[in-house]
Amino acid sequence: MEFHVKKLMVVICVVAAFCPQGATGQQTFDNWAISAGVDGKAVTMTYANPATYLKIESDLDLSVDAAGSAASGNIHFKNGVTRAMTPGEVAFYFSEYRGDNAYWDFREKQNSITSFSFTADAIPQIFAGQLTRAISKEGKDYIGVLSLLPGSPEWFTLNIRGSIMMFYRNAVKEIQMLK
Repeated sequence: MEFHVKKLMVVICVVAAFCPQGATGQQTFDNWAISAGVDGKAVTMTYANPATYLKIESDLDLSVDAAGSAASGNIHFKNGVTRAMTPGEVAFYFSEYRGDNAYWDFREKQNSITSFSFTADAIPQIFAGQLTRAISKEGKDYIGVLSLLPGSPEWFTLNIRGSIMMFYRNAVKEIQMLK
């Protein structure tokens, strides 16, 4: 009996060591089930039972690249039919169901985020021109390309999908960028 238990434990250890998802596995953030790709950065994200007008969708399945952009996706309907999403649908659903924030939360959990907490120091230059997540002191997240304002070090802007939003650094808890 003892021999079989030891043999079973060895088999479990070997299977766990060669499991394709490894330590990252599937994780859930904001109702998105996220599975990492080989590099741990590109992911597949699935949103089950989206609250849509017709309520006929079973889930949304999106591929997200290492930069955090939704690249493609499929809609699975409750009747078993699946169809590819248009680029507009991919962008809409990713934004509508906060897929961008779920992706950043996933990457943060993987320790692949560089953070800067606001102190007396100036915002590091490495954030300029980079896709950045600003987290307000109220806990709201904003994701866009950061621009520093050389004449006004207390302010910075984010270009969020073509719209420029100004931020007062004392209202922001932290900024992050992907590694």
